[in-house]
Amino acid sequence: MAFKRLDTLLSSRFLLRVVALGIALLVWFYVAGDKGIEVGKSLRVKVDYRNVSPGFSVSHSASDALVRVSASRRLFEGLELGKLACEVDLKDLESGKYRLPLRVLLPPGVRLVAVVPDVVTVELVRLIEKVLPVRIAWSGEFPEGTLVDKLVLTPSEVTVRGPENVLQNITEAVVNVVPGQVLEGGEVSVEVRLKTGKGAGSLSGVDFYPKEIKLQASMVKDVTRKTVPVVVSLSGAPEFGYRIEETVIIPPAVELLGAKSILDALDNLEIPPIDVTGLTEDKTFEVEPVLPLGQVKQVGSGKVKVSLVVRPVDNGTGVMRLKLPVKVEGKSVYPSWKPVPSTVSVQVVPAAGGEVLPDLEDIPVEIFVDVTNLVSKKISVPVQIRVNSKEIRILKVEPERVTLHAMNP
Repeated sequence: MAFKRLDTLLSSRFLLRVVALGIALLVWFYVAGDKGIEVGKSLRVKVDYRNVSPGFSVSHSASDALVRVSASRRLFEGLELGKLACEVDLKDLESGKYRLPLRVLLPPGVRLVAVVPDVVTVELVRLIEKVLPVRIAWSGEFPEGTLVDKLVLTPSEVTVRGPENVLQNITEAVVNVVPGQVLEGGEVSVEVRLKTGKGAGSLSGVDFYPKEIKLQASMVKDVTRKTVPVVVSLSGAPEFGYRIEETVIIPPAVELLGAKSILDALDNLEIPPIDVTGLTEDKTFEVEPVLPLGQVKQVGSGKVKVSLVVRPVDNGTGVMRLKLPVKVEGKSVYPSWKPVPSTVSVQVVPAAGGEVLPDLEDIPVEIFVDVTNLVSKKISVPVQIRVNSKEIRILKVEPERVTLHAMNP
């Protein structure tokens, strides 16, 4: 009888409803309790650089940061993670490098656990503009007997805009043109490239316009000849106490072929500047004149020899400073020696009773070391002086000793 009553109770609808209600309440309490538990998430968030002063640009900075946040599960379900933001305030800052804190903007209920990095290094650079003339770089040679009369570039300049520290390295704007393009006549479009001291390449943050220019050429119908003098320019300066006394150019003038309109405007032929920095003795250079390719041709040899005559000078102080090579004299068990340093500085003054140094065509002073009977492969020895003039005397020698290194055969 008892089992029958229990079976009736278990199979009754009332009990089933009570059990179902209990299970539903358990599930609800579980879910509600789970939504209240905090969970953590790690996100990559873009860094926003705000309040950049006009005329400045951000360079070499972090693009994003790793942000770890914590919030309830329920809040994360409705949270738009794209609204999380990191920012750096650059208000009133000028050119330079700065280490600035990273600020994370979070919605209510979200807690910041960590941000990496929490401090970022930012470089601000000034944006400037510069105008560069366009130069034609010919790729290839013009056919024999073909010369260009006029070249018209439209426009002939480009405007470049970008960071000041980048633009100062840009040397020129160039268009590469194949001679065949202009020989066909008409107008052609050519791409402009920017070049730095290290060559062409991509320049971060730099923009320029136009990117293309128009080139139109007309060919020479009647080729004429003209002889023009060669002009030399020097860059740098000789060693202190020396001057360039004479410049000899061979040949002094060259004959050119070209259109009359171009040759009439050409009064001389310039060659690239010759660097004379640190010169203490005569020297001859061979240089190639720079001619407008395709427009002017040189008759005969293209190279020009430039001989520079270098002489010491006292600059009105009564003291002449010479920089002389150290010669090696004497016989030794080693075939050759190398003095270090290889030159010494010698100060020359007038001999006793003299007030003015004589004009020195040939330097009457020799600096040498004697290696006779030396057996050490490395040894410090005093320099010796030979003066071949009675009108001067040596005031000072620097350094007074040099180190000799024996050279193996």
